[in-house]
Order: sequence, then C-alpha cells, then structure tokens
Amino acid sequence: MTDSPQSRSAAVQAAEPTVSVEDVLGPLLGSTMSQTAGASVTLDAARYHLASGGKRVRAGLGHRSASAFGVSDADGVLIGATAELIHNASLVYDDLQDRDRTRRGRDAVWARFGPDVALCTGALLLSASYGALAKLSMPERVADMVAHTHRRTAHLIHGQTADLACVDGAAPSASQYEQIAADKSGVLFALPLELACIYSGHQEFTSRARRAANLFAVGYQIADDIADADEDLARGRLNYVSLLSSEHGNAHALRLARGRSLLLLAESVAVAERLPSDAGSFLAELATDLSARV
Repeated sequence: MTDSPQSRSAAVQAAEPTVSVEDVLGPLLGSTMSQTAGASVTLDAARYHLASGGKRVRAGLGHRSASAFGVSDADGVLIGATAELIHNASLVYDDLQDRDRTRRGRDAVWARFGPDVALCTGALLLSASYGALAKLSMPERVADMVAHTHRRTAHLIHGQTADLACVDGAAPSASQYEQIAADKSGVLFALPLELACIYSGHQEFTSRARRAANLFAVGYQIADDIADADEDLARGRLNYVSLLSSEHGNAHALRLARGRSLLLLAESVAVAERLPSDAGSFLAELATDLSARV
C-alpha cells in the first residue's frame, strides 16, 4: 500500500514516540551480514529505504494492541517490527513492479541501487521479519506466530498478484476492487493485531481484528484514490473513483467514493471497539482521524 502524505494522522504522530521499533530494525538487518560486497550493498539499500521515513503505523498497531493485552513492551515492539518489515518489503517490490522512481520524496530502492539489488533488499526485509519473531520472550508461542505470519504473507502475495493482473486485464468492478484492496492492504493492517491476539492467548479474536483492519484498509485506499484521482488517471492506474465514473458518471463518482470510504471507516471503528482490553483503540483512532479528512 502506498504511503501518502494525506494519510498522516494526529493519532499516528502521537503514537510514534512510544514505538521504539527503530531500535530493533538495524540489528535484525545486520545480524546475518557476510563480508561480501554484495551483502554490503543490499544492507545499505535496506537501511536507505527504512531511513526514508514512513509513519510506522503497523509497528504502532502491533505495539499498542500487544500492550493492551498485557504483553511486555519489548515483545510488543518485536510484534510491531514483524509487520513493519513485511510492509516495507512490499513497498520495495511495489516500486520495482510499478516502476515508480520515487518513494517518500527520494529515489526508490530500485532506481538508486538497481532492480537486482531491490529484489535482494525486499527479501532481506522479509527474512528479517521472521528474525523479529524468533526474539520473542515466550518461545513456546513462536511456532504459531511464524505459521500465521507465513499464511498472511502468502495472502498478501496473492493480493498483489491480483492487483498486477488488473493492469493489463479488464478493469474490475468496484466490489472486486475492494476485495483486492482488502487482500493487498488489509493483510498488513490486520497482521500486527492478529499477532498480538495470538501471542497474548486471545486467538478467538483474530477474525474480528482482521475484519476491523480490512474495513479500515479499504476505506483508507478509497480515500487515497480520491486524493490521487487526477494523477492516477494521467498514469493509467487503477483508481476507485475512475471505476465509479464508468458506472455512474464523473459528477457522482467523487461523492459516491467519499460516502463509501466514510461508511467503511465507521464500520471499522465499530468492529475495532469490540476487541477486548481496548486492543483496537489505535485502529479506531486512525479510522476516526482519517474520516475527518476524507
């Protein structure tokens, strides 16, 4: 999912100082480095990408939800880092596949280091996410965490493949587009919440966490499409507003898109607030803040 300036929220800014995910990212990336020049370039590219910024929303979701369930601060940071690393791996691959030359205001990894290094960089970030899980303090729960992370990463890959298929194929319907957004973007909003549930012994709430995150992700993506409608149209990119325009005309497309985004975000808040121990409070804050700016 694209990191857009429009999506930065007050809730995110308030959460960032409490999430020390940066403290674990560097050691995770460098822990398996060999002395070859190639490894050095890949590590440099990974650090370059992470240093470019980003809101660390998924890290915040993992940390905040785990803390709500009584998980230690150190383990909460590792849960957040797991999702954050996978998310950043997906961004490196997104930029390469879409041939986007910039990310967060500077060269994308593939544009600066080359496509081959970008492939390796994404793999390093993805591998490091499992390294984060291995450092959790309750080893008896790590196997379930690893298995779930694999399942959700596979889901993410299938969602990305479906998204790529829309570039050269027939345009999807609005409902098909929403499913692709949930599969591609919802996974990585849901994963930190799901991992917090599993690690804290609240597995029965993973489906509810996933539902809240998917609703938020689709509402978020539609809001992002509203902001990027003109640019996406000029570049021939898939956009929710454009899809609605083909069915309802330009005059109504923006109004319908905004209404759909607001509805999904409101539903996300309602579901998130039903998670126990206020574990969904940060997601609800994000959805509420975004609703005010759609």
